[in-house]
Amino acid sequence: MEWKDLSLKVKLILYIVVGTLLVLMVSTAMTISIVTSQEEELAYKQAIEMARNYANDFNGDMEKNKAIAETIAVSMSSYDSISREETNNMLQSQLLHHPHLLGTYVAFEPDAFDGQDAMFVNSSGHDATGRFIPYWNKISGSVHLNPLLGYDTLDYYQLPKKTKSDVLTEPYYYEGVFIVSYVSPIIKDEEFVGIGGVDVSLNYLDDTISDVKAFDSGYAFMTGNTGILVSHPFNKEWIGKKTLYDFNIPEISSAADNIRGGKSGYVKTTDPTTGEAVVMFYEPIRTGNFSFILVVPEDEMLAGVTTLSNKLLEISLLSIIFMAGAAYLIAMSFTMPIRNIVSDFKDISRDAVRGKLDSRAKTDVQKDFREIPMGLNDILDSVTAPVRDTIRLTHALAEGELSERSNLNVKGEFRQLANTLDDFAESLDTIIKDSSQVLSAVQSNDFSRQVTVYGEGDFRILTEGIEKTRKTLSEMIQEREKIEEIRKKEIHHRIKNNLQVISSLLDLEADKFTDENVIEAFKESQNRVISMALVHEELYRSQDMESIDFSDYLMKLVNELSYSYVIEKESVKIKTDVETVFLDMDTAIPLGMVVNELISNSFKHAFLPGEKGEICVKLSLENGRLTLIVRDNGSGFPEHVNFMESDSLGMQLVTTLISQIGGTIELENDNGTLFKITLS
Repeated sequence: MEWKDLSLKVKLILYIVVGTLLVLMVSTAMTISIVTSQEEELAYKQAIEMARNYANDFNGDMEKNKAIAETIAVSMSSYDSISREETNNMLQSQLLHHPHLLGTYVAFEPDAFDGQDAMFVNSSGHDATGRFIPYWNKISGSVHLNPLLGYDTLDYYQLPKKTKSDVLTEPYYYEGVFIVSYVSPIIKDEEFVGIGGVDVSLNYLDDTISDVKAFDSGYAFMTGNTGILVSHPFNKEWIGKKTLYDFNIPEISSAADNIRGGKSGYVKTTDPTTGEAVVMFYEPIRTGNFSFILVVPEDEMLAGVTTLSNKLLEISLLSIIFMAGAAYLIAMSFTMPIRNIVSDFKDISRDAVRGKLDSRAKTDVQKDFREIPMGLNDILDSVTAPVRDTIRLTHALAEGELSERSNLNVKGEFRQLANTLDDFAESLDTIIKDSSQVLSAVQSNDFSRQVTVYGEGDFRILTEGIEKTRKTLSEMIQEREKIEEIRKKEIHHRIKNNLQVISSLLDLEADKFTDENVIEAFKESQNRVISMALVHEELYRSQDMESIDFSDYLMKLVNELSYSYVIEKESVKIKTDVETVFLDMDTAIPLGMVVNELISNSFKHAFLPGEKGEICVKLSLENGRLTLIVRDNGSGFPEHVNFMESDSLGMQLVTTLISQIGGTIELENDNGTLFKITLS
C-alpha cells in the first residue's frame, strides 16, 4: 500500500506521534545534558571554594606570625634604651602569649645592641663573644633560653641581612624540628644591626590539615613553593623529604609548576597514595609561599551528577509515553475533510511567513471544497511575482548594478512598489557616482572636488560625512605642510647654532695656549666643524629633512674635507664606493661627524708629507644592515686600543656617536688602518 492510499486518520496519527516523540527525545536529551553539566560545574565550584577557604584561613595564621616578627623587629629599632633583660622578657612573653609559636628571638651584629658584648661572654642567650642572640623556644617541650645557632650560614639570618627586607624561609630542620621562620631586619639609621623573628613548627599545620575531609574519602595536604611536602595525612615519612615532582606523574608535575608560579587550579590525575582517579585542587597561600591541596575521588565528587541524570532520564521517559498517548488521542479526532484543508492552509501560511512562497494548496480534494485551494493558489501566484521581482532588483542593487530597473507589468499597490524601487535605485545611483568622484579625487590628493548630491535621511548623513571628511583631510594636509616647514627650519637652526657654538668654543679655547701644536689641533677641529656646517647648509636646501640621501651627503662631506687639507691632497687620494642610502636626520648627522673625524684623522696622522697615500670610503646596505668602512694605507693605529680611554678627543667622540645611534665599530691593522662601522 502506497502512502497516498493511507487514510487521513492514519496519516495524522503517524505525523503527530512521530513528531512529538522526536521533539520530546531531543528536548529530554538537552535537558539532561544541561542539568548534569550544571551539577558537575557546581561540584567543582564547591571543591574549589573549600580549598580556597582553607587556604585563606592558613594565610591569616601566617599573616599573624609575620606581624609578630615585624613587631619584635620594630620594637628593637625604636627603643635605644631597652636592656637585654627587657628584651628577653618581651621575647618570653610573646612565646607564652602565642602557644602555636615554637620560638621567638632576636640576633644582633657584634656590639650592635649596646656595645657591651664583652660583659656577657658565654652567658645565657649569648655566645663565646658575648654577642646578643637570645632564642626562647619550646623545642624540648618546656620554655628554654638558648643562643641561636647557624646564623653565620642559615637563611633565617643571612637573607634579611643581605636584602634588608622581611623574609619567610623555606621549610627546614633546626635542631631536629621541621620549622619555618618569619624574620624581619632590625634597621637603625638605615643600617642593618640584626633580626627579630619567630619560628613555627610545621607539625601543627600537619595535624590541622590531616583532619580536613572532603566528600566521603577526600583529604588535604600542604606543600611549599618548591613542591616539597609540608604535611600529609597518611605518609608522614614524606614530609620535608619528598616533592610533588618525585611522584613522576605528568599532571602532578604540571600542578607543581603552577604552584611554583603562585597559581591556583586543578588537575585530573591518579592518587599516588591510593591509585584511584582523583581531582587535585590547589590554592596558593600567599603569605607563606605555600599551597593548600585538596584531593577528591572523582567518582565521589560526581556521584550526585550521576544520580540526578538517572532521575531525569526516568522522568523524561514517562513524559514521552504520556505525550505519545495524548498525541494519539488528538490525531484520532482529525478525520473530517475540512480539517485536512485547514491544516493545508496552515502549512502554506507558515511557509509564507518563513519566506517560502513556492508552497501551494493541494487540489485533489472533494469537489465541493476544490475551489478553496485553487483560489488560494491564485492569490499566492499574484503575490509571488512582485516579491520575486523585488528580490531580483534589490539583489542587483546590492551587487552594484545600479542601472537595473523593475520590469514588472502590474497594477495598483504593486505598481507603486515597483515605482518606489526604481526611484530608490536612481537616487542611489546618482549619490554613489557623485560620492565616488569625490573619493577618487581625495585618493589623488585633490581635495577641491566637493559633494554636490546629498540625498535625504541616512543618505544625507553619509554624503555629509564624506564632505566633512574631505574638508578635514584638506585642512590636515595644509596644517601638516606648515608644521613640516616649521620643523625643517627649527632643525636647521638648531644644528647650525650648535655648530657655530662649537666653532666659537674651539676658537676661545685655542687662545688659552701658547704651544703651536695645541693651537694647530684646535684649528683643525674648528675646520672640521666648519666643513660640517657647509655640508649641512646644502642639506637644508633639500626638499626632505626627514629622509636624507646619505650617499650624496657623504660625497659632499668628502669634498669639503679634501679642500680643507690642501697640502696633503697632492700626495693622498680619496676613493669612494658609495651606494644610495637614505637615513633619518638623527642618524645621518652623527654618522657624518664620524666620517669627518675618521678621514681627518687619516689625513693628519696616517701619512707623512710627500708620501703617496690612499684613503678609501665605502658605504653599503645589505639585508637591512648598513656598513661604513674608512680605510687608509698609512702607518696604522695602535692595537688593543680602548677608544673611550684614548688621548684622542676625536676618537672618544667617534665612539660616543656610534654608541648613541646603536652601532658598532671595529678596528683592523693590516697594511694601514681600517675602521668598520655597522648599523642594524
